[in-house]
Amino acid sequence: MILRRKKVVIISYILIIAVLTGCFNAKELDELGISLAMGIDHEDGKILITAEVVDPAFSSEASNTGEGSSVRYVQGIGNTILEALKDITLKFDRGIYSAHNKVLIFGEEIAKQGLVSHMDELIRDREQRESSYMLIAKGAKAYEVMGINSGIETIPANYILGLIKNVESNPKTVDFSIMDYLKHYYHEGHHPVAGVIEKIQKNEINETGEKSGTKGYELTVIGSALFKKDKLIGYLNGNDTKALNYLLDNVKGGIITFPATSVLEEVQSQESEQILNSVNVIKVKTKNDVELEGDKVILKSKVYVRAALGELLENTDISKEGNLKRIEDDCSKTVELNIKAAVQKVQKEFGIDIFGFGIVFHRKYPKQWKKIKDYWDEIFADAEYQIEVNTHIIRTGLINRPLEK
Repeated sequence: MILRRKKVVIISYILIIAVLTGCFNAKELDELGISLAMGIDHEDGKILITAEVVDPAFSSEASNTGEGSSVRYVQGIGNTILEALKDITLKFDRGIYSAHNKVLIFGEEIAKQGLVSHMDELIRDREQRESSYMLIAKGAKAYEVMGINSGIETIPANYILGLIKNVESNPKTVDFSIMDYLKHYYHEGHHPVAGVIEKIQKNEINETGEKSGTKGYELTVIGSALFKKDKLIGYLNGNDTKALNYLLDNVKGGIITFPATSVLEEVQSQESEQILNSVNVIKVKTKNDVELEGDKVILKSKVYVRAALGELLENTDISKEGNLKRIEDDCSKTVELNIKAAVQKVQKEFGIDIFGFGIVFHRKYPKQWKKIKDYWDEIFADAEYQIEVNTHIIRTGLINRPLEK
């Protein structure tokens, strides 16, 4: 009897396993239109979606010969994002599968009108990734910057992704995702920013062999886009974006180039270009603070830079006591001036807090925050800003003296 029960149980398990291993609504990869990048524009009063879809027929052999394209571009238009996506199926033989979407590009026009009202589908849909990077097409429609590839990658979306990730070696851009944007949108005292992407003319160089990509143009992600709540109000250039990354504690590397304040007298007496030195950034740590002195608000930042000497153009011997310390001070002064200039520019030209000082104020003075939160931007725009930078050069390279000596 017991043996019979065991047999029944085993047979039941086998039948259950056989049933559960199947997927009734499964779709094979060659049945999906896998999107890697998506552009969203406002055109003729409607939403225009442009999707970069992987072409499964493209092979590595075709890539080596320069024949064909690794992707196709499809467009749909509708009153909403979802309607525009469904419109694509009327012209394209596959539905758009966006789980592998890496980049979302918004056209400048739709960004100026406000983005959050168009983002519901992007967050509600289980396929869309909240970690997708967000870019604004500077001075253009989103579809006008798609399809350009002047990199090594055969897929244009991967080329754009590589540009964004280069923030690790050059903080003149930002690598903010959709979720980063929404997080700052909902924060009181911190307006959101986003990355930018721009099509620029490319210097032509005579090359041998086959050319790939789009001739004559390349893309750049230098700078950042500023939003007041969810509406685009302007841009920061590369240097100001670099200062923004310092204050957001988002610097992962890069270089600092700064003038030498002490050089040999014979060099100073000559009519020559300014002598510059450079360091490679190893680590940056920033702490922002807010102080109340009566009714006066003072914004404060302390920045700690750890670096390696990268290029020494002034004629000095860093093995001598005091010379390396002076170079560190020169570096600190330049960082201080650049960050202060960026903060003052944002205060005077845009009048919004994109650095998060409002969040610091909220945490430090919660009672006072309730009284002033509705007009924090006005307070920020008029606030005094103080900064202290300390640089520590921990490596000097293989030589102590410049080559001139």
